[in-house]
Amino acid sequence: MNNQDLLKVLLLEDEGVQRAGIRALIQMAAPRAQIHEASSYESAISAIQNVSFDIAFLDYDLRGAANGLDVLRKMRELDIDTRAIMLSSYRDRELVLACIDAGAAGYITKEMDATNLFERALETVFMGGVFLPASALGKGGHSPASNVNVQGGDVDSLGIRGRRLEVLYYLCQGLPNKTIARRMGVSEETIRKDYNPALFRVFGVARRTELILEVSRRNIVVPAPRAPAGPQAEH
Repeated sequence: MNNQDLLKVLLLEDEGVQRAGIRALIQMAAPRAQIHEASSYESAISAIQNVSFDIAFLDYDLRGAANGLDVLRKMRELDIDTRAIMLSSYRDRELVLACIDAGAAGYITKEMDATNLFERALETVFMGGVFLPASALGKGGHSPASNVNVQGGDVDSLGIRGRRLEVLYYLCQGLPNKTIARRMGVSEETIRKDYNPALFRVFGVARRTELILEVSRRNIVVPAPRAPAGPQAEH
C-alpha cells in the first residue's frame, strides 16, 4: 500500500488463532507494517500509552469484563488520537453506531468478504473516509466493498472548505472535540458550538454519529489537511 506499508499497527484480539489470521491479512495489505499484538484490555492500553500507533484494530468480542469498545473509550479519554477500526462478529446497527460515537473510524464484521478487506479498510480510513458495513448505513447504503471513493469534488460541491473541511476530516477519523481543538489551535467550545453545527446543517443531521454515517453512505472521502493550521478561524 505504498507509504501505508510503514504503518505502526496495534492488533487487539484475545483468540490466538483469530489473531494470527487477522495479522496475516493486515500484513498482506501492508507488507512492511510493524504489528504489535495485544490479547487483553490491559495489554492494549499499556501498548497504546507507550507506542505511537498509526492505527489500531480492536476486537470488540473480548473475554472478560472489558471489551474492545472499552479500549477505544479509554484511548479517547486519555486523548490518544490513534485511528481505530473495530473488529466484531456482530453486525448489529446499534453496536456499530456506539463504536462510531466512541471514536472509531471503521467497523469490520467477521462475515465480510475477506478479499482485500484490510487493504480497503486502510485505504478508506487514511484517505479520509469511514469504513462501515452496509448494515450500518440503512436503506440505500453501500458496503465498503462497492465504494467508489469520491474525493475533493464532493466536499467542494457542498461548500465545505478551509477549516470546516479540516474539522470534517478529524471527525471522520474519530477524534473527540478536545483533540480537534488542540490540533487546530482553537477552543473546544468553538468546535462544539461553531464548526460541528455548521457541518450538521450541511448534511442535514443532528449529531456527529449521523454525520459520519452520511459521509460513508455518500462514499465521500475527505482530504487530509495539507499543513498544520493556525488559530485563526474561518466561519
